[in-house]
Amino acid sequence: MGASYGSIEVVRGRLSAERSDELVDFWTRAGALTEAAARDRLAEVVCVLRNGEGAIAGVNSVYPSEVGIVGGRQFWIYRSYLAPAARDAWRPMAGSAVLALQAGYDPSLPGPIGVCFPIGDDGLRESNPLAEWLYPTSIYAGYVEGHQVRIRYFGGARVVTPQEPFDFPLTLDRAYRTLAFDDQDEVSPQAVIDLWAREGAMPEGEEADRRISEVVAVATHGGSQEPVAVATAYLRHNAQLRMDMWHFRAFVAAEHRASRVGWGLTLFARDRLRQKFISGLDTRASGMLMEIENEGLKQYMDYGYWGHTDFTFIGENERGDHVRVHYFPGAIAPGPPE
Repeated sequence: MGASYGSIEVVRGRLSAERSDELVDFWTRAGALTEAAARDRLAEVVCVLRNGEGAIAGVNSVYPSEVGIVGGRQFWIYRSYLAPAARDAWRPMAGSAVLALQAGYDPSLPGPIGVCFPIGDDGLRESNPLAEWLYPTSIYAGYVEGHQVRIRYFGGARVVTPQEPFDFPLTLDRAYRTLAFDDQDEVSPQAVIDLWAREGAMPEGEEADRRISEVVAVATHGGSQEPVAVATAYLRHNAQLRMDMWHFRAFVAAEHRASRVGWGLTLFARDRLRQKFISGLDTRASGMLMEIENEGLKQYMDYGYWGHTDFTFIGENERGDHVRVHYFPGAIAPGPPE
């Protein structure tokens, strides 16, 4: 932060009477809040910004609320007021608040599981239109009443109530091989259709023939050229994000589900589509979406942010499936609805 901004002080839970009066004076003199509203907000203050002369130049605060578009999960809703000369301090102020709130987060207790940043018409969208922000780390999750919604989960935050440990024996079998379907000739389209039919996933016919065009990657086992897992992706507009996304699906034969082949297939397909986006070969979609139907997977993979796959929970669809997103580097978030 530039020297002209002075310093950021975390004051959450330790506001003195003198500091409190100073904050009330700052808000009221600027016309940001009435004195009564300012007094009410003191308990929600997280950080105070001081300028080079030591005077207050900005303040931020949070309050808990359910965020409807993110499956009704509870977040800290971020608010800030900065003096005109200190507007460039928005990002370091927001980042400091996140760190302070993370430090006080206990995943075993009920309460907000992250921070939600409602971004209005204040130049922040235009200054950084990316779907994924590095600072403060957050991702775009849609729009509510003209405000862009960005979310950041705390480390260890879960989006479902923790259950008993889920017994899902995983093995790491190096005999699995994952192949880009459009860049190989070992696994034929008919072999994929046969897998779907054999496993009862999809009968042979027009739908199976059509879905072959959506296959991104396949996995085999041992020296066999018969597929045991298939990853597909189809292009569709997502109404919540107002973006075109690859909708990802993975199918693993029953005999191979207690393995990491599905996990590996997901990573392979993600990187394949991401590389095409980065190289400019295929920029039709800004990222990938997956919808988790399996109740066991919802419980086993229950963190808001999956660090091992870089997918983030952004809500539930009309069937109650968990919806997760991965943005490609450089993906741009859309502007607000007209």
